[in-house]
Amino acid sequence: MPGEVVLYTRKECGLCDETAAMLRRLSRDLRFTLTTVDIDEDPQALTDYNDVIPVIAVGGRIVSQAPVDEVALREALSAALG
Repeated sequence: MPGEVVLYTRKECGLCDETAAMLRRLSRDLRFTLTTVDIDEDPQALTDYNDVIPVIAVGGRIVSQAPVDEVALREALSAALG
């Protein structure tokens, strides 16, 4: 069963859109499911991540946040999902 990666995001966030596309590409190789959470619809996520989105977490642990580098993200996800 693939692992789950959570992307904390919000509407009209260009960096979030780029990160989502990056995660979709990486999911093909790393075999994980991607769940997105709109922080504007989750009061706790808004408090936690308002100034640092996009935020990427695996198993409740943050593995990356803005700015997101694809090579570093691949390494972090490989380690977290492995």
